[in-house]
Amino acid sequence: MPTSESSDIEFVDPSQAFYPELAGLEPGGGDQPGQATAADPGGHNPPGADDPARWAEHEGMAEDPPPPPPAQPAGKTSGRTSDRTSGKTSGKAAKAAPSLAALASHGVGVHLEELQKRLVIAVAVFVPLFVVGMLLYQSLWKLVTLPLERAAPHLLRFQALGPSDGLVMAMRISFAFALFLSLPVLLGQVWAFVAPGLTAREKRLLYLSLGTGGVLFFIGAALCYFVGLPLALAFLLPFNQSLEGWENAFTGPGYVDFVITCLAGFGLAFEMPLVMLGLGWAGIITPRGIREWWKAIVLIIVVLAAVMTPPDPFTQTLLALPMLGLFAAGYLLVKWVAGKED
Repeated sequence: MPTSESSDIEFVDPSQAFYPELAGLEPGGGDQPGQATAADPGGHNPPGADDPARWAEHEGMAEDPPPPPPAQPAGKTSGRTSDRTSGKTSGKAAKAAPSLAALASHGVGVHLEELQKRLVIAVAVFVPLFVVGMLLYQSLWKLVTLPLERAAPHLLRFQALGPSDGLVMAMRISFAFALFLSLPVLLGQVWAFVAPGLTAREKRLLYLSLGTGGVLFFIGAALCYFVGLPLALAFLLPFNQSLEGWENAFTGPGYVDFVITCLAGFGLAFEMPLVMLGLGWAGIITPRGIREWWKAIVLIIVVLAAVMTPPDPFTQTLLALPMLGLFAAGYLLVKWVAGKED
């Protein structure tokens, strides 16, 4: 058997191996490993277990917390915060404002484009008709003078008081001709421009107004041409002859203005029932209100008849009488609308 030889073996204290900084401590302080203490009677405490501060210091567990930031005065903090907040708010407002302005400008631009489109269509219809009227002004002139020919054939000679009277007369006749014939198209363009922004009820009301209004205008103008003008001329021309030193002599533009004024006045007067129907539908006028104010309304009708016709009592009376009948028809329509809503 091999002989056991003694060798120099150095026993190292575990506390020095694992905790070299505790090597110089004397036993008895409860810092030696394996020494019994009050906290650990079995002697299993690690070195420094009875002193938590020392244990944490050696283990790196009790690091000093970073110093708190220096306190700032409340005024400076609130000022910076308010500046930052106001800056963000103003920035958002600055970003939102252009978007709203762009939206508004976009909406206005769309409406302007639509209006431009409708105007172009209306002009595209009106201008060719005006050119046709200028080419056919002789035939149109015969139509204009037809009521005068029936009332006083001997007065078909007109005087030209200026070099341009003939051209002015032809342009006025052509303008009236183009306006009357293009009126349905003009009303249709008004409908196409306004209808997208209306409710279903407003669309029905506007559609009824435009369609019926055009028909009523042509009825009034036709009544004036075939009935009103012959009666007015049959009364006015002899009246002029009865004045001492007067004789009937007309200029072309003056006579055309007289005829166009009468046609337009009668045509607009026939819109009265439609206007009253719309006002009654909107609740602006009522049957009771019409009954209470009928005297004032009759006076207004007489004044309107005087404004929309040439300044002579006979023509004004010819227009006022139909307008009174149209007023009665409008009252019945308002009463019908009020009864329907009730």
